[in-house]
Amino acid sequence: MGLNSHYTMPQLQLTVPPGFVAGQSLQFVTPEGQIMAVDVPPGVPPGATFVFTLPDAPLPMGLPLDAGSTVPMGAPMAPARKFAECPICYENLCAAPVGFFLSATAQRVSPHYFNLAAAQQWLASGNGTCPLTRKPIATVMVVPDVRTNPDAWFTAVDVDGNNKLSRFEAIEALKAQFALDVAGLDAAVADPDHWMWQQWDVDRSGTLERNELLAKPSGLVASLPQLFASTSQPGKAPDITDRQAWFDFWDSPAGGGDGNGVLDKEEVIRALIKTLRLSSDPASVQGMRATIDAVWGIFDTDGSGTTERCEFLQADGLADTIVATLAQR
Repeated sequence: MGLNSHYTMPQLQLTVPPGFVAGQSLQFVTPEGQIMAVDVPPGVPPGATFVFTLPDAPLPMGLPLDAGSTVPMGAPMAPARKFAECPICYENLCAAPVGFFLSATAQRVSPHYFNLAAAQQWLASGNGTCPLTRKPIATVMVVPDVRTNPDAWFTAVDVDGNNKLSRFEAIEALKAQFALDVAGLDAAVADPDHWMWQQWDVDRSGTLERNELLAKPSGLVASLPQLFASTSQPGKAPDITDRQAWFDFWDSPAGGGDGNGVLDKEEVIRALIKTLRLSSDPASVQGMRATIDAVWGIFDTDGSGTTERCEFLQADGLADTIVATLAQR
C-alpha cells in the first residue's frame, strides 16, 4: 500500500481484503486520519490492488502527507478498531493497561495499541513482528494512564515525536483508555468543521498541543469521556454448538462483521476468543490462535483466507472440527 504524494490529487493504492467482492464498500483511513469509503472496482479480486484518487479538496486537520507510514491505510473497518479492542486478544482496550510495540531502535512500528499483557505474551512467543504491520519488534512500551500522568502519556502517544498530536493520534490513544462512543468519535475525526475541534484546538493550528489537550475543564482529555460516553450494549453471541446462529452473529454488524456471508481467519479467531471468554488470558489466546492456524489450511483449500457460510456449516467442515477440538480441551 503506498501513497502517491503530489499535493493536489493524492492517490492511495488499496489492497482488497479477503472476502470482499466487486461493488462492496471498503472503508479505510487516509494519512490525515480521515475515514473514507470506496466501492471495490469490477474485476478486482481479493488480494489485488487498485488506485483511489482522493478528492481535490482541502485536507482535514491531522497528519501531513509525508506521515502516511504512521496511519493504517487500505484496510476495512476491522472489528478490533470498530469496537476499540486489542487486535491480539480482543479485550476492550480500556479494560486493562495498554502498550505498543517498538523496534530495536526504539521507534514505534505502528500507531496501534494493544492490551499490555497480550502484547508482552506476543513478544515473548518469539514471533518477532508486529501482528498488524509485520515490522520487526523488540520491546513493548507501556502507555501511562492519562488521568494520573498526563505529561508522560502525551509523550508516549505522540507517534511521530513532534510534541503535538494530530486528531488521529489523540483520538486513537484516548479510545485505548476510556469506554467511548467509537463510531461518534470516528465521525468527528472525519469532519474538519466539527464543533469539538473549535473547542479543543484553541490556536487553530490543526494539531493539539499539550496545554490544549490537557486543559481543564474544557480540554479534550477532561471533556471527552462525558461528551462521547459509550452507550452501546453488545449483543449476546450464541454458543458455538449452534453453528448456524453462531456464524450469522459474527458475520453481522452486531458481532463486528459486515453481513457478506464469509468469515476470514482473524474473524473466526476473534469470535472464538470472545465466545469462550479467553481475552483476559494471554496464554489461552495464543493457544487458540495456534489451534486455528493448525486446522485452517485444511478447509481453506483455495487460499482465500476466508470460509463461506456453507463451507463452515457443511458436515465435517470447519465448524464441526472446531467443536470437536474444543470438546477435547
